Amino acid sequence: MKVFIEHLKVSLSEHKHIYIISGFTFLLIYLSTFTKGYGYFIDEFYYIACANNPAFGYVDHPPLAPLVLTVFQFVFGTSIYAIRFLPALAEAAAVFYTGILTKEIGGNKFAQLLAACSFAAMPVTVAFGGFYSMNAFEPLLAVLLLLIIVKMIKTGNIKLWINAGVIMGLGMMNKHTFGVFIIAFLFALIIAGKWKLIFNRWFILGGVISTLIFLPNIIWQILNDFPSLEFYRNISADKNVFTPPIDFITGQIIQMSPSTVPVWIAGTFYLLFSKQYKDFRFLSVLFAGLFIFMMLSGTSRSDRLAFAYPAAFAGGAVFFSNIINRYNIAWLKYIIIVFLFSGLALALPIILPYFNYETAKAHTEFLGINTELERGKKPPLPQVLADRIGWEEKVKLVVGAYNSLSEEDKNQTIIAAGNYGQAGAIELFGKSFNIPPVACSHNTYYLWSKERVNGNILLQLDNEEDYDGLTHAFDSVEVYPGIFKNDYVSFHENNLVVFICRGPKIPPIEMLERSKNFY
Repeated sequence: MKVFIEHLKVSLSEHKHIYIISGFTFLLIYLSTFTKGYGYFIDEFYYIACANNPAFGYVDHPPLAPLVLTVFQFVFGTSIYAIRFLPALAEAAAVFYTGILTKEIGGNKFAQLLAACSFAAMPVTVAFGGFYSMNAFEPLLAVLLLLIIVKMIKTGNIKLWINAGVIMGLGMMNKHTFGVFIIAFLFALIIAGKWKLIFNRWFILGGVISTLIFLPNIIWQILNDFPSLEFYRNISADKNVFTPPIDFITGQIIQMSPSTVPVWIAGTFYLLFSKQYKDFRFLSVLFAGLFIFMMLSGTSRSDRLAFAYPAAFAGGAVFFSNIINRYNIAWLKYIIIVFLFSGLALALPIILPYFNYETAKAHTEFLGINTELERGKKPPLPQVLADRIGWEEKVKLVVGAYNSLSEEDKNQTIIAAGNYGQAGAIELFGKSFNIPPVACSHNTYYLWSKERVNGNILLQLDNEEDYDGLTHAFDSVEVYPGIFKNDYVSFHENNLVVFICRGPKIPPIEMLERSKNFY
């Protein structure tokens, strides 16, 4: 114990500068949770629902993030203050290890601080940490994998592939697209001349370990007819907005902050051509390769490259640190750090809920931000803010409609919602009102709902324009008094009413099958 304490003291002293910026990142993100007027983000309801239905797979993501939440909420509960702790901590840790990665390639303390600050100053870092999802954990797993590879190059210890295998397996269990990162860094090692690290039995062992960790999700996919493949096909064809190369580049500048551009551009070229750091050239090859691949794909959102930025920031931080030391311009350090965070300060009102709706809307218009991240979704506020508004009001409508029914009717009632956010919100906020599990055809809710559609009455939260469609499926459709309207939410979440439908013309299970929505 004494040895551990001494080691901790040394670590705190040696890395104090990185701990400070990591702590700042955590507080900046987490304290936004306490702002009034905003609640859970739409995806958080779904992750809570997934955590309450633990499995080795879900339609739209692997199981790691929900299973972590299953354990976490068992101890700390599902309050917004509890579940927001982990994503904020994960991003703060990613900031810390970006500094450590820079140290491992030879960066001095200022270089370590600059790299950590660069990652902390990216709006996408703060956005990922602002709500619970698998996205919050991906950058941390990516930078840990890079750190292991760098240590392997420095020490020649190829047994570290065991550690790398664990991280690769966890990365795939967190997000399927982490496989793109794994393939990219393996190609980067080969192109950068480090292919000898790959062709050995320890690499194979690491691959076996990662496969074993990921195997439960593979088995789940097989047993459920590969629903994730259908999901990815659907979003590629219908959901993701086409992104021309120029728009992708613009997105990188905006979402990663214009103030970080000099660091990641310098890092890409410096490590690529520097003889002094040729052992770590793979970091530049990795970043450049992923950048070009996602740019040319035309369907990659700008934020999907976030996990690769530690590789570029490490090189860029070393470059600027060496320039400052060579020309003895120490005063430039302070200007660079302030400049980095000026970009984040400009973006903060539209990525974290620190400001009221009108201020956030005005700032969005001032910056000229296009809020359309998905086709048909262009709210007055960026989605990361708009989808935190009004959930309890929606649920109150459902609870009121449900309580208006007789006990006999309640026993025959199926409660349904249009998407996983609505369904999860009804389940979470309606729990204290004895609301039964909700049926929904959206993603994994479709699988759960096959056992939830037993009844002759349907109580559905949906857009008021869906009245005519429901009249074709039921003998009678009644609109419960009341409507949810809010000028600041996405139009998909606006003008919602509760329909009470009786006398289904086709079996409810058939309705569920017809409305199946992996999207």
